[in-house]
This record gives sequence, C-alpha cells and structure tokens, in this order.
Amino acid sequence: MEKIIIFYDDTKTACIRAAEKFGAHENTECRKASEYRDKTLVFAMDAKVGFIFEAENGRVPYVISHIIWRMSADKNREHMLMVTGGRRELKAIRTAEKDMEKRGYHVGSIYTRYILDKYKLTEDESVGLIIEDMITGKTRNEFREKYSGMSRRELMKHFRNELKAYRKFQKSNTQKRKI
Repeated sequence: MEKIIIFYDDTKTACIRAAEKFGAHENTECRKASEYRDKTLVFAMDAKVGFIFEAENGRVPYVISHIIWRMSADKNREHMLMVTGGRRELKAIRTAEKDMEKRGYHVGSIYTRYILDKYKLTEDESVGLIIEDMITGKTRNEFREKYSGMSRRELMKHFRNELKAYRKFQKSNTQKRKI
C-alpha cells in the first residue's frame, strides 16, 4: 500500500477534524502546515501528497501555498486537494492547482465540502473513499466515461444545472451561519 502524506491548515477546525480522520488510516501521515512555515524545503518523497485547507475569499492560505512552492515530491504521482469550506472555494482550488502545475505536480483528485454533502457521505465514509481514490485513481476514469458520450450541448446543460445547485448550496450555508 502506498504512503500518503497530508498537509493541513491547523488554524481551522474543519481541517483539523478531517486530518484526524485521515490520520486514523494506515500508511497515512498528517502534518501541520504551520510547522513548515519557516522551512526552505519540504520533503515528501515516495508518497502521494494531499492538502486540506479552507478557502480564504478565493485564495489558498499562505501556509499551504508556502508548502506547495517549497515541496520536493514525486512528480510522477497524482496528488490531492480538499477544500473544507470558505468563500469562493472554486477559485481557491483553481489557484492551488495552477501553483502545483507550475511546479510540475499533477492534481489527480479534488474534493469540496459541496461534493461530499451532495453524495450524502459521512466524514468517515468520505475519508475512506478519498484514500481509496488516491491509491487506485478510479474516479477520474468514471467521470471521463460518463461525460464522453454527451454532446457539447448536453454537457453544457449538465454543468449549468450543477453550477445552479452549487450556488443554491452556498446560499443556504451562508444563511445558516448568519442565524
């Protein structure tokens, strides 16, 4: 079984809770991102790397960005991003993915709170599935097969409806926090 290293933002409770769930699995090592703030090089060789963070108004937290910029890991493996919430999650994901691509790393799995809530997964189930996906890489192929048979018009309609559902989810969550 492959080794997995998870870097998480230890200032947010949702990230800490997710990291604890990941840490319960074998061959998974969770590291606090704040411990690497002053390091010039971060080594994560012979392992798949995952990042757990909360979006900060469309930006990746500095401690996570610092690790991405300074990381020395296997460039032939696929890595993971998980956003546990925050404002403008999609923009933060895009930023983190671009930063990793600039460094030569490939992001194979991306997860948001919306996706996990959409499929009604508990935290324990979701962590188990994420680890399984990181090891096997099967989800990428399933989605590719699902969308390959669609015409461009059907695909755009599907994505538009998905974006509407995401906006509705975001709106309901912000209203719950205000109450």
